[in-house]
Amino acid sequence: MEKEWQASVIVDDLDAPTDEVIDELWRFPGGTLRYEERWRRLYLVWRLMAPTLAVAAPQAFETAHGGLKAMLGREPELTGLRVITAEQANAEREHPQEQELMGYREAAAELGVSRQRVAQLDGSHPDFPRPIGRIGAGPVFTAASVQSFAKRWDRSPGRRRVA
Repeated sequence: MEKEWQASVIVDDLDAPTDEVIDELWRFPGGTLRYEERWRRLYLVWRLMAPTLAVAAPQAFETAHGGLKAMLGREPELTGLRVITAEQANAEREHPQEQELMGYREAAAELGVSRQRVAQLDGSHPDFPRPIGRIGAGPVFTAASVQSFAKRWDRSPGRRRVA
């Protein structure tokens, strides 16, 4: 018996897609896409039919890999693939898991710097976490991603922490 699945793929190291490529990507059944220019990363989500996960996962990979290769004219760098039932995808969308979140103010307190310094890091440091969203007050990060960055951040010598 066929089930509906949701597949999502992440493609890294991708220049901004042309209008023709975007038009082709919209043809993925039930598909949505998002391109992050700063990270040169494409997120693509679509639905597919398959009897089991063992069939759906390779089918999703082949669809993404083959379709993107044909559109781009080169091997795509797929760095993530997730396949879940459509039912699970709907449940996650309707009842997302609660997360501890941070804006610039909370990130500044975690890092021991000013909010302005956090904004600089956000705009220039390659390892600074990507925001998961934006609100009127600015970008929003997961607390876990900021805490992880804090542990591995190599501060410039001679700089003092803000107390």
